[in-house]
Amino acid sequence: MIKSLKHITTIIAEILSSLDETHRFRQRAAMVLVIAVIARIAVLGAFWPSWGWHNNVIPDAWNELAINLVEHRTFAFSSLPDNPTAMRGPFFPWFEVPLYLAFGNNYAGWVIALLLYDVLTCFLLIATVKRSWGAQPSLIAGLLYAINLPIIYYTCKISQVTSMLPLVVIWLYLITFWEKHYFCRWVPPVIGIVSGLMILNKTVYLPVPPISAAILLWLNRSKIRRLRHAAPVVLYLLVTFVVVAPWTYRNYVVTNGHLVPVQNLFWEAMLQDVLTHDLDNAVGDDRPEGHLLEYYMEKQDAILAAGRLSLSPPYARRAEWEMQREALFRTAWLRMMQESPWKILRVKADNVWQFWILTENRKKTILLLLMQIFPLSVAMIGFIGLCRYRQLNRTTFGLVLIAVIWGEHCLVFAWGRYSLDLIPVLAVISGLGMHLWVKHCSRTVDSNQDSLVEPVAE
Repeated sequence: MIKSLKHITTIIAEILSSLDETHRFRQRAAMVLVIAVIARIAVLGAFWPSWGWHNNVIPDAWNELAINLVEHRTFAFSSLPDNPTAMRGPFFPWFEVPLYLAFGNNYAGWVIALLLYDVLTCFLLIATVKRSWGAQPSLIAGLLYAINLPIIYYTCKISQVTSMLPLVVIWLYLITFWEKHYFCRWVPPVIGIVSGLMILNKTVYLPVPPISAAILLWLNRSKIRRLRHAAPVVLYLLVTFVVVAPWTYRNYVVTNGHLVPVQNLFWEAMLQDVLTHDLDNAVGDDRPEGHLLEYYMEKQDAILAAGRLSLSPPYARRAEWEMQREALFRTAWLRMMQESPWKILRVKADNVWQFWILTENRKKTILLLLMQIFPLSVAMIGFIGLCRYRQLNRTTFGLVLIAVIWGEHCLVFAWGRYSLDLIPVLAVISGLGMHLWVKHCSRTVDSNQDSLVEPVAE
């Protein structure tokens, strides 16, 4: 048994050690990228008849925002192309504009371009992890990202996650580098730009800069002897603010004086997990596709009607109508909280696990669960390895990002697709942890084998 274990671990250790050789690393990195391309082609082809964009159906109407930016120079939905909205962040529609200019309404072209872009994200992950932690963890992380089916699936649906993932990879690399080189001059403004773009992509990233800045100051407290030594962190936060501020001012203007940093969907999101819970209790989660959305619309229309607000936005001043709508959703949620506080707490507690696997019905949830089991299991093994060998500090800011994004969605609204932003972080944790497991297991087997060798009599 010991000999077999030793043989297996020796082979794995030799394979991993060979990855440090430049020639071998490049070969295997190229293989990972080829696997990424093949996996994306396979998923695109396997679900080809079912993609909604064949019928011009794109989740959250992201395509409409990009098209109207080109055709009407307005950040608006197609129903009112000249009437600006504040319900979405601007980054992904800007990201889609070149796709519309290149392919028009041929969404198959959009998807192929997005899939190739996601392969570049895989390459970016490999390159940054190698630079920060070495060749072996980088290839493990890259391979896990390359075959992550949920990422590929939602990229094929033309989803916001595609533009978010490279920003997460770059942010993690920069913040890790900054932790080791605190007084580096170029990092604070660059990571400030990246953080600002992350926020413009998704509002949920608003707390990330101040929380990561506070932790960075704490980790470098021995280097900060004077107040001016905190200047790099101040610069980081200032640049982040400068990147986000113009869009916040734009929202202030179109909403007629309301402070909306990125988008005004908070209270609607706070209601949705409660409504999902109520529908599950009423009819169960084994329901047809689209039933949940119909239920949302029915309940939301009832809330608007009770508040005497029109069910559809007016021809002018849509953004103001959106703020009035949000106010009614806030009132409805607070009333639910007063009437059934334990139900609300139970719903938020369920969000802890629903954040990783929940979708609109049982069939899709089981499918996502099956796709998530492998990457989440490997990430847990990697995490245990980092804890076991006291290397958890190597992924401090990755864990911070997981805690912030997971925690926010648990409080507001949690679906499995929201967890996909964290896949690069989980891939890094997996790569580092698996590398440690193999490295130390190989040493242990060698030690045990040596102890079984009988000394030769003189």
